[in-house]
Amino acid sequence: MQVEKVTLQIAVVGGGSVGLLYAARLARHGQAVTVVTRSSPQSNQLMQNGLTYHRLDGTTESVAIGAQPIANGLPHASLYLLSVKQTDLPDLLPLLRDLPADARVLALQNGLGHEELLAQVLTQRQCYFAINTEGARRLSPTEVMHTGSGLLRIGPWTGMGAADPVIAAFATVAQQSGMQAVVEESIKPFAWRKLMANALINPLTALYDVPNGSLLENRHTLELMRELFSEASAVAAANGQKMGEADWQEIVTICRNTSRNLSSMLQDVKRQKRTEVESINGYLVAKGREAGIPTPLHEVLLRLILLKTDMSRGKAGGDSR
Repeated sequence: MQVEKVTLQIAVVGGGSVGLLYAARLARHGQAVTVVTRSSPQSNQLMQNGLTYHRLDGTTESVAIGAQPIANGLPHASLYLLSVKQTDLPDLLPLLRDLPADARVLALQNGLGHEELLAQVLTQRQCYFAINTEGARRLSPTEVMHTGSGLLRIGPWTGMGAADPVIAAFATVAQQSGMQAVVEESIKPFAWRKLMANALINPLTALYDVPNGSLLENRHTLELMRELFSEASAVAAANGQKMGEADWQEIVTICRNTSRNLSSMLQDVKRQKRTEVESINGYLVAKGREAGIPTPLHEVLLRLILLKTDMSRGKAGGDSR
């Protein structure tokens, strides 16, 4: 039986690796997609040259895409995929505040804390969240490589009862575009599990300058990941989220499935950009302090990544603080 094709107007806010990956996969299957970029040069290049998409099977194709700079505001859309870093969200809040009530926002940020930021300007009915475990690498402002398969979980932060029609339609669109998309009643527990994975994988890859899979190849990094998991699990438990052996194995699986991927934190360090370590390991450290739970390993990683970033930006003439 032929499945009826669903079409949405989708704005992908952010021209980084995740944003370009989702834009490419959606647009190549006939969806109306506009990428909202930080800079005018990137949006101009995307409009003129299209988006080069390197698929998992090794093939490459050029995808026609709409694009505009954030300086022009947000385009009209039924769904806005927020693929910017959590550190960039505060600058978007004034624009999100003016969205019509029937528009939906789907936030793809790593770490935790963004749900509190978005609640300042969006109603619970407008705002949804996604947990992405796909691997992607931006090769240039107009070129993205799909580096690992994964799952896209979509849902409200906490359960709201009836499913939203726009979010349900997007899940169908994502599935039609070849993604593994699942709608959940509440995304909060999955956000905690993604936080755990990010806290174990991202800072270690950034410090050692290795792809995700390399962490599983060395006994010392594997043991360190296990100790980091133990610390984070205690903090999660204090916040009502129980983590066990199945969750540890899921992190190992994510690491293996994205073995070729350079974590977003490593990519940020390489580009001398501010990382999301404060909303990942820093979040665990802060919640640990609130609960009286020591997190010395996560605190060391937090300080090391902040130091590495500051030293790198200082050498480049940035703020060395």
